[in-house]
Amino acid sequence: MKKITIRDVAKLANVSVSSVSHVFNHYDDISEETKKKVYEASKELGYVPNSAARSLSSKQLKTVALILSDINVIARGVAMPLEIISGVSDYLDDTEYEFVFYSTNLKKQKEKTLSQFCNEHNISGVIIQGLRTTDPYYEELKHFNLPVVAIDLHFDNESIGIVSVDNERATYEMTNVLLGKGYQNILFLNGDPKASVSHERELGYRKAIKKPSVVYADYSEKKAFDLVFDLYESKELLKYDVVFAASDLMAIGCLKALKELNLINQIALVGFDDITLASYTTPTLTTVRQDVLKIAQVAAENVIEHIETGIAKHSLVDFELIERESAKIF
Repeated sequence: MKKITIRDVAKLANVSVSSVSHVFNHYDDISEETKKKVYEASKELGYVPNSAARSLSSKQLKTVALILSDINVIARGVAMPLEIISGVSDYLDDTEYEFVFYSTNLKKQKEKTLSQFCNEHNISGVIIQGLRTTDPYYEELKHFNLPVVAIDLHFDNESIGIVSVDNERATYEMTNVLLGKGYQNILFLNGDPKASVSHERELGYRKAIKKPSVVYADYSEKKAFDLVFDLYESKELLKYDVVFAASDLMAIGCLKALKELNLINQIALVGFDDITLASYTTPTLTTVRQDVLKIAQVAAENVIEHIETGIAKHSLVDFELIERESAKIF
């Protein structure tokens, strides 16, 4: 069922979105006729105003920027950036906040600071995801003044809000479950060592296992594919009875390589994220599921609270271990 938004109410009432928002926030510049139209339209549609919209205390235009890094290198089938954009946009639809999206990369970050971007676009708060710890924006955020909520990023700056799953606990639990099912030699295939999420996922794995084995494939399907072949040629691959990849995309690269090597039934495979393709591969992929849409919505809610109250929140969204054909875990 389609979510009813403030835009739907405005369309049915034949008034502007800002007028609808002003009605629900009890502004005194709205006529009784407009109020009646809006209330009747919202009743007909079953629309309930978001609490964040009703809590706004300022009539000044406010804008939230969603900044995602390096989305141009994301492979087809990985919907995480789209889910983040959708989750943030849908939540902000029910508030008076304007929404802008900005895709960045290392080149853009070197050309313009985050502060410059925010000043130019009159940004009130920022949601950011995908930075490496070596990126200019990451360094700048250690001493940043505007309200910021980071997705899957961690800073020493306590004024930065954070939303993520508990990546360390997720990999710890999955590794323990694998050990309990009799998988003893577990290779952990990590992504970019410069990403905070990589550090957290690897830490959980290392805490669970006595003799850790870690390799890196930069969250790339192709690099994971090539790495499996390199390990096979060096006689290392057959030492392991399971490969635990820190992303589904890398797990899919491993899966393709294992199939070409006729080892898909000999070495189990586990991923992380539960992207759409994970349930369509052959075999289907056992993985750690994170609810990206929920993460995005919580990030939007928290950044508004940060703007309105000055409070930066650290929120953890639940994860789930999903068993499919590539590894029996339950």
